Amino acid sequence: MLLAFVFTVESSRAEPVDWLYDVKIPVSERTQAAAEKALPRCIEVLLMRLTGLANVPRVPEVEAAFANLNTFVKQYEFTKLPVNSPLGRGDALVARFNSSMIRELIKDARLPVWPADRPSVLLWLSIHEPSESALIRDATPVALELRKRALERGIELVIPIMDLQEHTSITSSSLVGRFWSDLATASTRYKAEFVTAVSCQRDFFGRYQTDITYWYQGTEHFDHRVIGAREDILVEVVDHIVDVLVTKHAIVREHEEIHRIGVMDVESVESYAAVLKLLNELDFVDDFVLVSLDNEVLIFDVYTPSSGELFVELVDATDSLETVELEEPIADKKIMQLFSWTPPK
Repeated sequence: MLLAFVFTVESSRAEPVDWLYDVKIPVSERTQAAAEKALPRCIEVLLMRLTGLANVPRVPEVEAAFANLNTFVKQYEFTKLPVNSPLGRGDALVARFNSSMIRELIKDARLPVWPADRPSVLLWLSIHEPSESALIRDATPVALELRKRALERGIELVIPIMDLQEHTSITSSSLVGRFWSDLATASTRYKAEFVTAVSCQRDFFGRYQTDITYWYQGTEHFDHRVIGAREDILVEVVDHIVDVLVTKHAIVREHEEIHRIGVMDVESVESYAAVLKLLNELDFVDDFVLVSLDNEVLIFDVYTPSSGELFVELVDATDSLETVELEEPIADKKIMQLFSWTPPK
């Protein structure tokens, strides 16, 4: 548990990923035909990000969305990809989607919901061949491929820069030998909430025996998997990380619940509007209704596929609505949880 503490004490809290609804896809030319060809991939990537699914099922609702893409796209434009973009060189189509309509699509298709509050992920990755061993560093072709998959799956991926400071303390052998105290020290500068150490060693049969150790929410976990080919390592490592986070945090839409909550400290028209705006933008909230105002507490019925415990945890993570003890004068209103409103900083 000591190492788990070392890995989490300096980490930052998960924050909403603000680029999920903006999707970039490389194009060969800036034409309407190229845009129409890229748009289906754009919405596919968007649904991957929002649901946590590597393969979005083509249920009738999803098929209908693909057949009517213009209904869901707010705007699109062409842009020049920056130097060292994970997406490569040249031009790209940037599609921005209507978030409320996409959330309605996910609800109607009964797809999982992966809330946008996601931790940044620090990845230490070493690949061992019979002739050489390499610890992946940022700004390399391998790092760009990792970032590309991370963009598709909807996570903020941090790859070590491996400067002189890190070269003197961390090598490929550090991951093979499981020298976690050295890794914890080197990881501190990145302030990531999720830290992963992956060691891939090619065996006699050409497969890659892959050890995956990660530290998250104060706990150390270990997984082992066999990857068949080197070209599959990068996607499978990123997908494994995403699968871990999705298993912990995605909401599976088996049914819909109604949670009654109270919100206090809303002292102006502007703060009331801000509360409504926040509730409307939360991806795990399908709908909400203002029931009443009682003793200066706004009482809402919130419709969500989330269980009560997870719902409270997700709302509390917004930093604008913080849980407080239920006050006696409104205890008879059947409120599940009382929150205090704090304007965003």
